[in-house]
Amino acid sequence: MKLRIPLVALTILATVLIGSAGTATAASAPAPREAVALGGPCPYDAGHPELRRGSSGEAVRHLQCLLREVWGYSVTTDSQFGPITERAVIAHQRDCGIGDDGRVGPITWRHLHPDTTTAACRD
Repeated sequence: MKLRIPLVALTILATVLIGSAGTATAASAPAPREAVALGGPCPYDAGHPELRRGSSGEAVRHLQCLLREVWGYSVTTDSQFGPITERAVIAHQRDCGIGDDGRVGPITWRHLHPDTTTAACRD
């Protein structure tokens, strides 16, 4: 698969990389893949509804893409929020130091997107 990264994304990437020099990586989950995340492997232009086990659809596909492509969790992008997706969400919530209930609401969505996450998720 050929990845096309627009010039704006490359500029942002350079800024992020220069600004985040010296940060450590987490032992439980890989650091976010900055170039991939900013290049847009998970395009999605709809809302970010609350998701939980049993949810399905494009928002779940987007969630699974972020977990897999940005954060490195082993989830299948099948649009079904099952037990594997739930475990990855809980692990990510724990890594970020937020409530680990397995549900994806506004706080978890913010911590999933590399442009709005916190340093705790990147450590």
